Amino acid sequence: MFARSRRHGSLDIWPGFVDAMATLLMVIVFVLMTFVVAQLYLTDAIKGKENALLALEGQIKSLKNDLKIEKLSKDEAHLQMMNLKKTLDLLENQVMHLRHALQDSEKTLTKETEAKEAAFSSISDLNAQIADLNHQIKRLSSALEEEEAHSNDQALKLDQLQKKLNEELLAKVEELKDLNNKLAEALTVNETLDREVTKLKDPKKLGLTQYRSEFFAKLVKVLGERSDIRIVGDRFVFQSEVLFDRGSAEIRADGEAQLATLAKTLKNITQNIPKDINWVLRVDGHTDRLRINTAQFPSNWELSSARAIAVVKALTKEGIDPTHLVAAGFGEYQPLAEGKDEAAMARNRRIEFKLDQR
Repeated sequence: MFARSRRHGSLDIWPGFVDAMATLLMVIVFVLMTFVVAQLYLTDAIKGKENALLALEGQIKSLKNDLKIEKLSKDEAHLQMMNLKKTLDLLENQVMHLRHALQDSEKTLTKETEAKEAAFSSISDLNAQIADLNHQIKRLSSALEEEEAHSNDQALKLDQLQKKLNEELLAKVEELKDLNNKLAEALTVNETLDREVTKLKDPKKLGLTQYRSEFFAKLVKVLGERSDIRIVGDRFVFQSEVLFDRGSAEIRADGEAQLATLAKTLKNITQNIPKDINWVLRVDGHTDRLRINTAQFPSNWELSSARAIAVVKALTKEGIDPTHLVAAGFGEYQPLAEGKDEAAMARNRRIEFKLDQR
């Protein structure tokens, strides 16, 4: 009876075991396919580097054969070897920089782990070939140390060969730089794609962008073409002189008229924004680099914040819901222009408006 019970238990476990093994096999096949795709992706780049190294090895072998025939002085041989080692150090530094770039890319491109591991593998192979090159140069150095005779014609020939070898090594370094630049470009493209995917996943944000563009377009139309009111990126910028006197946070009468026009345009646009989009108009105050130190404004922080708050209060007075308004002061720490001349400082004294999502 117990024997039959054990056999019956085995029959119940076996299908689950088979399913588990089948699932494990599918996972292994998927991992292998992913690795093959990543390996194919890097094959072309690695193949070019391997061909260049093979050509370099052939050049070194040819140099070795030539040096077996020619008789050179020890001093000249040591000088040539120092140049070879310096060039080789440059190549190794480029390889190290490439390795660091690949390590940095691993933090942001987690989905390309297999490809990066393949890249690390190729760099390891390259390091092994460089180590072999070092070994060959050491053997060449030992052979040169045994040579005692020297000749001006032979020294000239070695110098020409050395220049040619240096050119080959520098070309290899340029290829590694190009590969590093392409990797940086790939990271930039990937980050751009990530941002676009994020936007596509958040249609509300795209909708707000549409209303922001409409808001700016209507403001430009009603305010007219003015050098002191302009669009910078996703912000509408008023130069401080449009609203305030120098060192003051009190809005002038003509500045209040400009803000009334802005508030009217904002109300016309925002009444069409869907209620599920929680929008805010952010008002940012900025000053120039000249420091202020008065009883009312001990620093530019206070001045920029007070101006932003004054604008928010003016907009509230014009009927804008205060729950949709934000005031912030940045002092002199977010300049648009880095110069110290009056034109640069005037450009940095500004009030920025940004229609954003909370």
